Amino acid sequence: MMRKGPQRKVRSRVRAAIFNVPAMLGPFSKMRVFFHKLRGVNIGDDVEIGYHVIIDNVYPERVTIEDGATIAARTTILAHDESALYTGSGEEIIKSTRICEGAFVGVHSVILAGVTVGRRAIVGAGSVVNKDVPENAKVAGVPAKEIG
Repeated sequence: MMRKGPQRKVRSRVRAAIFNVPAMLGPFSKMRVFFHKLRGVNIGDDVEIGYHVIIDNVYPERVTIEDGATIAARTTILAHDESALYTGSGEEIIKSTRICEGAFVGVHSVILAGVTVGRRAIVGAGSVVNKDVPENAKVAGVPAKEIG
């Protein structure tokens, strides 16, 4: 017999997986937001989420997107990193990730685990964000650096 903790974890993983496809492909942003919320993502009001956005498949509840934020198409937002497991150099990293109020994340960007994108910050298209972005900052590149 499974204990309550593992059962709850299995249920949340199944729920996150089931709602992942409509969350990525829904025809309207409000529909995509709705399904990401069902997956466990913490999403505020007036959030825009583009097509094919991946919000952590394992720990969606560790991602927060605040009011008025925009996440453009094909963006990936992570809350965990398993790379150390595959290289044998450490443990899985699990950290909360936050996109703050009014922030804009450009198309095909990657936001890594534990990063906070500050209020009204702009992340340029195709960026890989591996550290916090200050409020009102503009960042771009791989890795993302402040540009203006």
